[in-house]
Amino acid sequence: MKFLDPKIDMAFKRLFGSEDHKGVTISFLNTMLEYKGNKQIESIQFMNNEQLPISPDKKENILDLFCVDKNNRKFIVEMQNARMAAFEKRILFYGTKAYSNQLKAARPYTDLDPVTVVAITKKFNVFPQKSHYKSIQHLVDSKTLEHDIDDLTFAFIELPKFVKKEHELVTDEDKWLFLLKEISSYDHIPEPLKQSEFQEACELLNQFTLSDYEQAVYEKKLLDAQAEEVREKEYSTIELKAQKAREEGRQEGETKGRLEIAKQLLDILDVATIAQKTGLTIEQVEALKKGTIND
Repeated sequence: MKFLDPKIDMAFKRLFGSEDHKGVTISFLNTMLEYKGNKQIESIQFMNNEQLPISPDKKENILDLFCVDKNNRKFIVEMQNARMAAFEKRILFYGTKAYSNQLKAARPYTDLDPVTVVAITKKFNVFPQKSHYKSIQHLVDSKTLEHDIDDLTFAFIELPKFVKKEHELVTDEDKWLFLLKEISSYDHIPEPLKQSEFQEACELLNQFTLSDYEQAVYEKKLLDAQAEEVREKEYSTIELKAQKAREEGRQEGETKGRLEIAKQLLDILDVATIAQKTGLTIEQVEALKKGTIND
């Protein structure tokens, strides 16, 4: 058995956008959003994933997944493979746009239903300062931390931070994240995933169920993703070299400044004191005094 990589958009939509397997999507959303009791999603309807532009001169957005439950709560799920500047702002834009697009002309604000955006990153972290792989963010009162307005929720899932191995999978959340991150490297269904929606999800990702056309499309998407990873690595290497050059230039500038100050102090202070006050070495100050080093 060979599995599709669900981090590739085609496979992601096959996994979570199937009309005949909505239970997989419902299970994933309930698990990742920690919905329990009356808040649980019971049924969903897939919506047009094209967000219309907010004005004629703006472009539309194509969402990975857009669905609504029986209580009219809207859910957007996005998988982002390549690193993107201000990704969190893009996710905020998607959520607020989906929220405002509900209100047609002459309709009351009471017609607005809650929108939740689940953003999953494949290779980069949105919040590198946070240690946990999931961050669910609401509108809260800054003093009491009460969650009074329930209409906008943003859940960020950073796959690089999830590092559990097969034998460490305990919760349903563990299993979903492991499936997203690791299933494409397996040639069989891992033991912890041989149950309910996880087994169903693995079967949806079975490469051998694809038509020849679907297989060709998937391989093209896979090659595109691999090429993007190469470009990202090249960009990172260039950026590191540029950063190193900037740092070396800054250090060179600082050294020149210190030498200039030390030069002015040569007739006033002894070598050791000048070195202490400027941060230069005694050897540098002595060389400056002898004229064997230029400032």
